[in-house]
Amino acid sequence: MKNKILYLSLLVMISVLSCGVPKSEYDKLKSENEKLKNELDDCNNGAEKLIALVEKSYRENNYSEARRNIELLSQKHPESTKNAEYKELIKDIEKKENEQKIQREIAEKERIRLENINNTGMWSVRFYVDEFGEPTKQGYITNTSPIYGMFSNTATQNSDLKVDLLIGNPSDISIQLYEYARNNPVKAISSDSYSVLIQDKDGGRLSLTAVNYSDRLSLNKSSSRKLHKVLVKGGTIKFHIKDIETPTTQYEFSISNADWYENAIAKLMNKK
Repeated sequence: MKNKILYLSLLVMISVLSCGVPKSEYDKLKSENEKLKNELDDCNNGAEKLIALVEKSYRENNYSEARRNIELLSQKHPESTKNAEYKELIKDIEKKENEQKIQREIAEKERIRLENINNTGMWSVRFYVDEFGEPTKQGYITNTSPIYGMFSNTATQNSDLKVDLLIGNPSDISIQLYEYARNNPVKAISSDSYSVLIQDKDGGRLSLTAVNYSDRLSLNKSSSRKLHKVLVKGGTIKFHIKDIETPTTQYEFSISNADWYENAIAKLMNKK
């Protein structure tokens, strides 16, 4: 109510000032106008009111409004003892705002995933076959189309390479390498160890080890889970693989867009 009275008083002042009045009256009205402005500002931004607004906004988790009123209190009432207390509160507000931001990002990512629940991107869920060529219940994820790259060794440089990823679950990932992009994967006589350097979509790098016991490079459970997390992030993923015993034998390839891998994993796990 007091605010309304002050607003009306200001309007009256403006109306009077717009008419011809003596200078002494004008100066008096101007002074009273400034006084009313100050009273109005004090009504809106008084220390007690700002403190109450800070407390209310904080309780309601409206951290941006709490921050705004803390800043107003500091500007308009630097003498308030609450300013020192609110310096610590600002740190807590920043922490909670960051938590809210993370939760919003998680919720938005999940919303997009659910909207694309049937989209598995470059990935397909398939099933191994038995001796008669019949599908078994053992499923796996693989790239729908071959991944291409290059390989080099003592006999060749930058020759064509074809790659398949075989993912039984997040703890069971293997890589098949096809030199010269042919149909027979690289095989091991006994067991061959390889270093596997991976760069994720953000430029982060992983250095893993894989072993070829037959016709694929198998990652252990720990390394598989690390690669799984990289695949979940999606985007472009780069691989550099080197034969540990024969370092001149190297393989390079990239996944241009691993997005929607998490949908393929969900689909695979639901079928098991």
